[in-house]
Amino acid sequence: MTHRVVQWTTGHVGREAALGILRHPELELVGCYAWSPEKEGRDVGELCGIGRVGVTATRDVDQLIALRPDCVCYTPNQLDVDEVVRLLEAGINVSSSYFINGRTLGAETRGRIEAAAKKGRASVFGSGIFPGFANFIAALMAGATRDFKKIRFLESVDLTHYDAIANYTNLGWSFDPDPKWTEINRRVLGQYAECVDVMADMLRIPLREVAFEYEPAITPEDRTIKGFKMPQGSLAGQKCTWRGMVGDRSVIELEVVWNAGRGLEPEWPVHHGYTMEVEGSPNIHTRVKFSPSQEQIASGRVADLANPITAMPVVNAIPAVCGAAPGIRTYADLPLITGRYVGD
Repeated sequence: MTHRVVQWTTGHVGREAALGILRHPELELVGCYAWSPEKEGRDVGELCGIGRVGVTATRDVDQLIALRPDCVCYTPNQLDVDEVVRLLEAGINVSSSYFINGRTLGAETRGRIEAAAKKGRASVFGSGIFPGFANFIAALMAGATRDFKKIRFLESVDLTHYDAIANYTNLGWSFDPDPKWTEINRRVLGQYAECVDVMADMLRIPLREVAFEYEPAITPEDRTIKGFKMPQGSLAGQKCTWRGMVGDRSVIELEVVWNAGRGLEPEWPVHHGYTMEVEGSPNIHTRVKFSPSQEQIASGRVADLANPITAMPVVNAIPAVCGAAPGIRTYADLPLITGRYVGD
């Protein structure tokens, strides 16, 4: 069965999502939303650097809804709740890179999304690499142990080569240290707390709360990365930790370390990947790392690894999302999601 899909935006992640849809044997790209006016009217293939594919980007939402797609692959830089509600009410499923379970949006907003999905008999799902797919892997690891007691998950990345590093200004990077950044990070990175919720659902853990800790790193000298300037003494890295608590015991721990290069104060080890540890009988430990394909090396897209690994869990989930019961759906609800072999 082929599912008709509209791609929502063609930014860093959106381009990779569009390419993934075009190559997926069970998906058909039928439309594309253009966030910026300069992309309107252009062929999606040209926007993705592969030549014309016969699908034109538009800013006309009514036109895209009229296509009656099975799903929208929703990958903007932030969630527009009104957009998502409109799509769901129209009976269009949504698979998003900017959504997990909606808890941190607040009860009223989450209720709007749930009601829209029920009204349109559609489902909404969110993933990415982390938060998202990597947490799913960590939860699956617990299936190979007895007397499971704890999961610890670490993402550790040097963002020196990340194209969109300037986006981290919303977390305080390039600004002076200030206590306000703790609450801002808690709010902006709320999807990580939602991942703890989903892992707890998958593992049947009765959480009391999800606690949050924030520690900033300061640059001792001026530094510029891909045109993004961070003055001496400003924020240029951080460590955030989310703890899923059962009573006074931490059972699920997600720790994220992001650095804008070396020599920060403090300086944490960087492993460039995801380290997962399950405490049980036996203990299980694994590290997931990513490397560029020959195609990415040849095209000079080595620095873009974060974009396809964010996009493809969302794209590959589309068939399952289209078959899911109406409402907000997570990895705890869907069947196993895998890629599809496409040959050479």
